[in-house]
Amino acid sequence: MIGSAAGHSVRVDVVGEPEDNGGWTGLEVSADGFGDGELILHWGVGKQSPSEWALPTDTQAKTTPGATRVPGACQTIFPSEDEQGCRKIKAEIKADEGVKGFQFCLHRKPNDWLKDGKANFIVDLAKSQGSKAFRSLVQKASDENPKAKQAFWSCNGAEVAVLASDVGGACKVQAFINSELDLVLQYGPANNDRRWLTSERLPLEKLQGTVSAGTMTLAGNQCKKFLMFVLHDPSHNQWLKDGARDFEFELPAIEVSAAAPEVSPVAPEVRSAAPEFAPEPRVQPEKIERVKSSKFAKWVGEAQEEDADAKSSTWNVDGMEVVALASASEQECIVHVLVDTMADLTVQWGPAGADKVWKASKRTPLTNQPGFAHEAFITIPAAEADKFFMFVLHEGSVNRWIKEGNNDFALELPRHAEWDRLRLEEEARKAAEVEKAFVGRKAFLDKRHEREGKGDISFASFELERDCGAIDVVCYSAEGGAVAKVEIRAWLHPRLGACSLHFGVLQGGRKSEWTCPADAKSVTWPEGLEKVDAKAASLPLTALPEHLQGADFSMPAKASKGTDGETVVEPCIAGISFVMKDSTGTEWFKPRSGGDATCRFSSLGRWKGEWAQVADKIVEQEVTHDQMSLRKRYENCLELVDEWEKQSEGMAMRKLRSWNTLVHVDSSKAVWSRMPSMPLMEVPGEGDIQASTEGFWSWIFVWQRFSFQRLLTWERNTCTQPRMLAGTTNQITSRMAELWKAHPRCRMWIRWTLATMGRGGNAGQQIRDVILDIMHAHEIKEIHGTYFEQWHQKLHNNTTPEDIGICRAIIKFLQTDGNMSEYWKVLADHGIDKERLASYSRPITTEPNCPNCDRGRLIGDLERYLGILRSVHDALDLQLALDHARPILPGDLQSKLQGICDMGGTGFANTDEGHGKFMRVFEAREHMLALLNKKDTQPNVIKDLLILDFTLETQQSVLVQGMVAETRLVQLSDQLKCLLTSLVAHMPTEDELQAILADWTLLAPPCAQQKWGDGPTESALMLKAMCDRVSRVVGELSDTYQTLMGPKAAFLGAQIEAPKRNIDVFVDEVLRGTSLMAMGLVLQRMEPVLRTLAKLPPWQMISTIDKPIQGEFKLIDKMLHIQDKVFETPTILLSGAVSGEEEVPDGVLGVLVRSAREAPDILSHCAVRARNSGVLLATCFDPAISEQLAKDFEGKWVEVRCKVDGTLTVEEKERPAGDAAKAQAVAEDAARAAATTVKMNLTDTLGCKWCIRPDEMDNIQVGSKSLNLALLKPKLPKDILTPQAVALPYGCMQKALTDPANSDSVLAKLQEVLSKLHPKTSNHDAQLIFEEAQLLIYAMKMPDALKDGMTEAMANVGAQDGEERVKALFNPRDAWDAIKGVWASLFAIRPWISLAKAGRSFHDLNMAVLVQELVEAKYAFVLHTINPFTHDKDELYGELVAGRGETLVGNFPGRAMSFTMRRGGEPKLVSFLSKSVALHTQHCLIFRSDSNGEDLEGFAGAGLFESVCAEDDKGGHQRVHRMPVVTDRAYRQTLLKKIAETGWAVEKAFDGTPQDIEGCIDVQDRVFIVQSRPQV
Repeated sequence: MIGSAAGHSVRVDVVGEPEDNGGWTGLEVSADGFGDGELILHWGVGKQSPSEWALPTDTQAKTTPGATRVPGACQTIFPSEDEQGCRKIKAEIKADEGVKGFQFCLHRKPNDWLKDGKANFIVDLAKSQGSKAFRSLVQKASDENPKAKQAFWSCNGAEVAVLASDVGGACKVQAFINSELDLVLQYGPANNDRRWLTSERLPLEKLQGTVSAGTMTLAGNQCKKFLMFVLHDPSHNQWLKDGARDFEFELPAIEVSAAAPEVSPVAPEVRSAAPEFAPEPRVQPEKIERVKSSKFAKWVGEAQEEDADAKSSTWNVDGMEVVALASASEQECIVHVLVDTMADLTVQWGPAGADKVWKASKRTPLTNQPGFAHEAFITIPAAEADKFFMFVLHEGSVNRWIKEGNNDFALELPRHAEWDRLRLEEEARKAAEVEKAFVGRKAFLDKRHEREGKGDISFASFELERDCGAIDVVCYSAEGGAVAKVEIRAWLHPRLGACSLHFGVLQGGRKSEWTCPADAKSVTWPEGLEKVDAKAASLPLTALPEHLQGADFSMPAKASKGTDGETVVEPCIAGISFVMKDSTGTEWFKPRSGGDATCRFSSLGRWKGEWAQVADKIVEQEVTHDQMSLRKRYENCLELVDEWEKQSEGMAMRKLRSWNTLVHVDSSKAVWSRMPSMPLMEVPGEGDIQASTEGFWSWIFVWQRFSFQRLLTWERNTCTQPRMLAGTTNQITSRMAELWKAHPRCRMWIRWTLATMGRGGNAGQQIRDVILDIMHAHEIKEIHGTYFEQWHQKLHNNTTPEDIGICRAIIKFLQTDGNMSEYWKVLADHGIDKERLASYSRPITTEPNCPNCDRGRLIGDLERYLGILRSVHDALDLQLALDHARPILPGDLQSKLQGICDMGGTGFANTDEGHGKFMRVFEAREHMLALLNKKDTQPNVIKDLLILDFTLETQQSVLVQGMVAETRLVQLSDQLKCLLTSLVAHMPTEDELQAILADWTLLAPPCAQQKWGDGPTESALMLKAMCDRVSRVVGELSDTYQTLMGPKAAFLGAQIEAPKRNIDVFVDEVLRGTSLMAMGLVLQRMEPVLRTLAKLPPWQMISTIDKPIQGEFKLIDKMLHIQDKVFETPTILLSGAVSGEEEVPDGVLGVLVRSAREAPDILSHCAVRARNSGVLLATCFDPAISEQLAKDFEGKWVEVRCKVDGTLTVEEKERPAGDAAKAQAVAEDAARAAATTVKMNLTDTLGCKWCIRPDEMDNIQVGSKSLNLALLKPKLPKDILTPQAVALPYGCMQKALTDPANSDSVLAKLQEVLSKLHPKTSNHDAQLIFEEAQLLIYAMKMPDALKDGMTEAMANVGAQDGEERVKALFNPRDAWDAIKGVWASLFAIRPWISLAKAGRSFHDLNMAVLVQELVEAKYAFVLHTINPFTHDKDELYGELVAGRGETLVGNFPGRAMSFTMRRGGEPKLVSFLSKSVALHTQHCLIFRSDSNGEDLEGFAGAGLFESVCAEDDKGGHQRVHRMPVVTDRAYRQTLLKKIAETGWAVEKAFDGTPQDIEGCIDVQDRVFIVQSRPQV
């Protein structure tokens, strides 16, 4: 089995059979041409099918060398090359373990993946067993008849063997075929020309497994030179050949006897007796009548007499005699061609082997012999001469080709004894040159990435047509941007010799007009530049090492700062455009795209983001190419997509879930595990892959959407026949369907792109033919300048979707007795006006008239013709789409779809009717979505299903938009589930959507009926939490699409000068017909109903204030963007996203968050710091309120009052006179912070020990986190637990830095790096310094004394507790990595900003590390023993999440389950979980930052530093319907009460001081306290 991957060869051989190899099937994977670099076999096995990718157990598969496991695969490193330059791995598969296939690809780090084309290499083990039987049977037949002539083939998954032998004057032929198909052998004899003389069919009999055989006997005249045959699969009507040719087998020489025995084939019933067949030769020179010209005959005779040994042939073609004579000498063959004609002719000729297939082509003009004939002498070097001289004649004046009927002229050449030797010598010489040159090609391609990285101005690469080679052009800056240098490097095929550029200079942005390079005097051109004309010059390329050619030049440039702050270098010329020619100047070649190679050096008017090369190509084609059409645009799109797919072959693979799995709901209760049931996919670089993929496809979609909207021309200076447009449309839409199936990450984009294209179909030619039939049938004359003739010419040359509108306008015109206003009205409805009609390459400049004919019949014919136009151009009409797809649709689905077509559109009289129509549409969609997501659904079926589904989605969206009055929760809930299902189907890699759908399916129906939990209130809260989660995902997706499409649409619109309004609404128009927009509307209608039922206020107070605050009301997008800003005037912000990690900027008194999906958690770091600082922080749950606030108060002075019940008011006030004084105070605070000395303690160890036990802890050595737990443990009831712990005290980091292990290698460098900090260092510069410092911290080595100290302290703690839990988890390597992670968080931008605000120095900070066992947390909670919103001392407030508590206090979107409880009362639920992610803890230690930041006056240090687990948590998407704390009310109430009582017990342990507590519930429902500190 042989495959190819990126120019290298890969082979798999069966080297061991189970019976001979202890039950193992041995496979040898050989890789040739990969060099000595690290090469990895990335492999898996197929268990259900050969093409499945699964991980094997050790008893199922193994390799030599041994394999290592990586996520989702096994990897084996290839050993070095053997003597033949091959690298081999032996794989062994256990025969009785149910493994059906072995699948692999090759990997070279970091990102190079090599496959068998677009798929992995796959070994079907069942077929390999078939191969064994095949080889065995063929060997047996060979042993029985050792003199038999044999031949073997392997193609299209089939193995073929043929054996032939002489059986008494006849030829017995045995054929063996190894294939799963039931095949028929069709065969016939042939002479040297390989043309079949007869044809017969022979069914093959299955012998063993997949091996079939058949026998035939060729007798008498059937024993020719060759046996020609093909294989036919009748079930699929497919033909199997040897590549593109018939199989040919050279028969053994047979002495035909007079009475050859008849040997019947295996299947005599289908064999007919072979008739005697003796075809006449095509050319019988002796029988051809000589032409009348006596001069020509005499001339030919003289030529033959001059060289009596010459071979000759004569042909008579159309009354013209053609004679060719050939004579051979030692060094060459001379062919003399004579033609009896007065016309000027050229002979196009080339050598050919016995198969008469041309091997090369050259042209030689015939010279005139005055008055009667033409001749040419052609010299063929001996090394190039072959069996035949092939030629045709060309008469250029009339562009006529002259042949021997349908065949080229063929003259069999004489042979000289020396030719074979000379040919072999020349072939060997050329082969050696080519081999060397192809080594150069590999080196050239290997260095392409290096050249691309060098091109800081631009880089362009081109693959050249006809395998001429490849060329790179790199432009880079020098001398600080004052000079731009260009390097041209090319690997060109050796046959071309030394080549040259024929090129022009480009001036300005997107201009494509050439100017002569010789006139660009400021450019330093290399020697040899020659001016060709006013627009072009020629430049010979210089020979370079490694068989490369190239040229270098330089030019002045200007460097400036761009809008993004980066340096932009603009060379003095905008670029070059070129074609190439060979050393003789006779062969010209271009890039494979067919256009000139264009390299842009200027960045003006170029896309700056990712996929810039794609944007360049799109703009180049649309703006600068003289010719453009829909067909050409589709072809360009196919080329870009194919290039992308080649690049994407190395993307990480994800196993795609089946449809049933995607929509499956597991209603069983979740059992805690270290691995979540629905894990976050751990695909390396998954986020980057997704972003890059979407970046490419958003470009393709925006481009094609522009075309769909007619913002791009459908025809410019070109003609496209309708059948050609239909064919290309078929090709690209089929390709889109293939890509949709193959690339799940891109499905939404591919589907949208497909919807911008026509259908294609098979009616393209009818567009041309039928309009003529209509005109002739109704006697409408084809008179130039008349309306119907002008439209006919447009249809004939460039049909477009606008012809649908024109046809409808003509029909309306005829139906209204020639009412011209109706004609123009219909055209206007299709966006067509008089100017548009006149702009066509075949313009329509007249108005229609009423022909003198049967008008009713003409209208009927035009309506039928409209159907033809729509079948090609209109893909989105539901009835048309259904009619086209009927052959591939199940009957019940056809009935559903037809019912939708017949339901009267999307109008409705009431919401019941509207909802009914919506559900009917979904029922059909659900059926189609299941078909789409079946693994065996073929691309041709996918295309039709996607078109139907897109049309139905649009109908659903229109129905939702129309149901404005719908407020019933049951109906709204059903609609949202339907829309979620369709979204999951087209985004199968979005695991969050699948989790949401499962929750919604099980929980939403009873909640919508207000029958869940304790009734309406809990039902509404649960449904509200699910709606918040859906809303967040919908918002994130919408934002992503806006970010991906908006800038690209604006850029492309600017390049083509599209109307601004089209660009402004581009994204909105795209999303309006999608499920996302419909989901947004449904959620918007549910929100007020749910808030009313749950009695929720419009605001959530995260940090309250006792008194009104006043300040200037300002709007910001994200608080993260203003971290280093100082507001000199008291300010109240209305902010977009607040993640929970930010600092509140100086001068800000209040932050109002626009919406819940952008808000921080109540107990996030930002929320805690806001409460510590007395800053108002509140979230608005009603978008209408925040929109009104923005509209009414932006830039005004306002007063904000709030109450703990969620009431918040904003009123405009007069700006106070003392505003200047407040501004001055803010400025003074900023100045005080700026004057603070930046000093860090890196060497003072504070006399600390390496590690201390809890009983050794005090406030001199550790922070409140460690100390409070140490004080708390002995005071807690026995049923409230704390993790075992030790601590690295203050000064431990400094002790490690000054240890000999780090003092020289790290400490000195760290001091040098941090010395760059000064009070006025900007946040940006500080960030860079801190990143460098963190790298040094991570470079530290663990002192042996630290490891020993930790081991000793942990052992002592274990001895005190009677159980060594913390010591058992101690792994020095993992622990050291985590410790460094905590210390590194000290050197970060967040503490830098906080210290600057508080006017404190880094020297004031000390960092201890609390080392705890990580509890197996089923749930995590945070408690405030005094409700922070009501300040009620008798009411506790708590929040709970699944898994570890980092999702509660960190930057994880969504709300926790929140509750309150009064002393002696019962828990009262405030909100249910709407988090997306739960973190599952691993069996390891956690290293918690424990700074003294919270003890520093004016410095809110909580949450600034990192806590690190020795092993990463395993994140999973939450399915809350499986959580007892959500679904089991009794369990929930008991658990929350237990947690609340724990909080009061901790408060009591600290003598009644209110506490801020973090804890968790383990898998046995035990309560652990992991942290407690005084509540602010």
